Amino acid sequence: MTTFKHILVAILIMLISGLITYYLKPNNPIIMVFLFLIVVFFIFNLIIRKSLSFKNYFTNQYNLFTTKVWHQKSYDIPKDLMFEKIIEVINSSNFKLVETNKEKLEILAISTITFKSWGENLYISFETNGNETIMKFCSTTLFQIYSWGKNEKNYDNLLNDIENSLIV
Repeated sequence: MTTFKHILVAILIMLISGLITYYLKPNNPIIMVFLFLIVVFFIFNLIIRKSLSFKNYFTNQYNLFTTKVWHQKSYDIPKDLMFEKIIEVINSSNFKLVETNKEKLEILAISTITFKSWGENLYISFETNGNETIMKFCSTTLFQIYSWGKNEKNYDNLLNDIENSLIV
């Protein structure tokens, strides 16, 4: 699926580039409408970014305008305690805690805008499997087809922060 997505995106970029050069003429309404739609779509993503209710929108495999990375890690700590610990870790990290749902044990944190990205959303949830707590992590870009390694780096940074916080 990932290879197909990258090929589709490359074709889309070439198609858009070709259309822009063909239609890029003064006072052309098609290019103005196209650019307006891109700006509106970007602003829409910025607005809904800070809500857990739109998790499925950003993490959906058919959303071709975001790049996602999924990871799971198991811990031998009860999930309620792990939920509180992750909140504490995020508050002391470079990520910004945006929303939590204590009933569903879900966390939404965001990373800041950098030269490489418009920022990423980090969705964290917990499940119990026997005596272990499984932390499910998803880092997704806001409006980028490639994350330039930022999604993986977010996961690595969060794991390092968790490991450092668990050391007594």
